[in-house]
Amino acid sequence: MERGYPMARRKMKDHYRKLSFITDLGGIQNALGEMHGFGFPKQPPLNCGCQCQPGDPVLDEHWFCSTIKAKIAGHPENGMEYPFYGERIFEEALVGFVRGDDPIFEEFKEIIGPHHFTPWEIMAWQAESNGVEPPSPEDISVVSFVMPITKATRDDNRKAHQWPAERWAQTRLHGELFSQLFVREIVTYLMSRGILAVAPDVTPKFNKKRYPKVGWASPWSHRHVAYAAGLGTFGMHDFLITEKGCAHRLGSFVVNLRLQPNRERSEDIHANCLHYQGLKCLKCMERCPVGAISEDGAHDKEKCYKKVKDSLRYCNKNYHIFIYGCGLCATGVPCENQIPKPLQKKKDNSALQEKTADVCSVSFSSHSASGIISSVKVQD
Repeated sequence: MERGYPMARRKMKDHYRKLSFITDLGGIQNALGEMHGFGFPKQPPLNCGCQCQPGDPVLDEHWFCSTIKAKIAGHPENGMEYPFYGERIFEEALVGFVRGDDPIFEEFKEIIGPHHFTPWEIMAWQAESNGVEPPSPEDISVVSFVMPITKATRDDNRKAHQWPAERWAQTRLHGELFSQLFVREIVTYLMSRGILAVAPDVTPKFNKKRYPKVGWASPWSHRHVAYAAGLGTFGMHDFLITEKGCAHRLGSFVVNLRLQPNRERSEDIHANCLHYQGLKCLKCMERCPVGAISEDGAHDKEKCYKKVKDSLRYCNKNYHIFIYGCGLCATGVPCENQIPKPLQKKKDNSALQEKTADVCSVSFSSHSASGIISSVKVQD
């Protein structure tokens, strides 16, 4: 599969990629959107008069999980460009939900800054744009998803030591554009069904800039939303470490539906990081080419930003795409594509202990003391 490009268009596209800082419209659009919040398509209108029809799917948790996974598995835009035609960008997704009235969103305003939207704030903007009253926070949910990067891309970036591999650079650009595209398709469908929905990162409200408290940040953090949805915890490198690792792209959108959270959120925000759990690692620190990660857990965002900014020139010159990127600290590390094995074992042991405690509790309520002892021995 070559993403549906006619042969003549492919050849022309490849030829003019040599002037990517002028001709790579996707990259330029992506940069303008991220930094200034414009260049995105208009928001889809809300169909206020929509009525359910026979055969319309039930828009529940299963629908969102299956729809997102199907988009990533079969969408023609989940594909690399030249010279990697036919390769997918992402593997099967993880999906999680968090309620719009979850107190954690107010905590984000303290941790990240007052500029960070709550689900209600961004939904109120969408409601006002459509001339309707905003729903109450308890009637809002956030859908979060993790898109793991393919093994071929991870393998290439693992071999890199100074600049991102070409597959990684393409993933950073085309993967982001694909994510925005398929989320827009879902949001458009929901709005056509009369259900208010919005993807915060493709609205005029979205832009990245320096903030006094946290440095470079945006008003909607997919990472923090994914943590809130129980999809993972943070590492030394500030990536989210999920059950499929930290080499991924994240996305999220807000809907006027009551969806049930499907994953348990860890109280320890660093539960999946070897270093923070007192185990030897520091691989991400060693992988950083500019020393932006330190052993005391500090992440120098300014050093990181300067390195990533410089990569724009490198990617233009060597890969002919208008994008910046790095990801070196997310590859060649124990958390690249999984929760590190020592922590998996620790989680398994904790789960076994909880199961044992549950069995003991049940035994105490229905059996004698000898029954409790026998139950514990069976579990051991």
